[in-house]
Amino acid sequence: MKVALLYFTGTGVTAKYASELGKGFENAKVSVDLLRIKEGKKFNFSIYDIIGIGAPAYSFRAPRIVTKFLRKANLEKKPLFVFCTSGGMPGNTLWNLSKATRKTGGICLGYTSASGITNLRSWMPPKNDSRSNLSGLNDYDLSNTQKFATTIITRFENLPSNSMKQNKNWIPSFSIGIIFWSLFFTWRWQMLFTVGIKRVDKSKCNHCRLCASKICPSGAITMKKNNIPRFNEFLCVGCNGCVNLCPEDAIWTYQTRNHLQYNLYKNYL
Repeated sequence: MKVALLYFTGTGVTAKYASELGKGFENAKVSVDLLRIKEGKKFNFSIYDIIGIGAPAYSFRAPRIVTKFLRKANLEKKPLFVFCTSGGMPGNTLWNLSKATRKTGGICLGYTSASGITNLRSWMPPKNDSRSNLSGLNDYDLSNTQKFATTIITRFENLPSNSMKQNKNWIPSFSIGIIFWSLFFTWRWQMLFTVGIKRVDKSKCNHCRLCASKICPSGAITMKKNNIPRFNEFLCVGCNGCVNLCPEDAIWTYQTRNHLQYNLYKNYL
């Protein structure tokens, strides 16, 4: 059996959760590949038996870069499950992920989520605050990954070979109120107010290019001739990766410059 864990992440939070879910499957002797969604990336899903799909909650819904990717991807009618991370209120995120797979995805085997501190830097404690050790994902959610993996494996193994009948209890529910809310309050709109227009402190930038080559998932960062990043705010999806994970803390906005970086899971990128 082989599982693909397809995920979107900006600051490593969802990547961390995907990694923990992967360990749950590996402990059950199942092969796992971690696949990060980035602009322009394509994957061959025909080699997998099960596909797990994960994303952070952006304004109580799945990021549109993810749902757009899923609608275009060929999931080969493979059985799947969905997962998300949030600050405690995932909203319709899990349902958005499941719904976006209906064209080429197979039966949904279940869903799970993990909660923790939000990664919006403008909401982090100020730099002179003594609370420098910011808490991460909920320990209980992380420890529950083995049980979830076992559940998914059992459901997959018990599927009739020719059955396409969906168990409704395995599909995440949705809130109509959040659907209407998301139509008017998009993540891009919120990002402009909570993160702001990004700038570079040239005295700090060490020209490592990590923001463009490793961190940004949407292709919103390119490099000038002197290896100083240039930002395309129209392509930015508001993941907060560049302002949180710049190793020199050289990328800032007026909203974030006096706040601590949320880089607890930077190694997962």
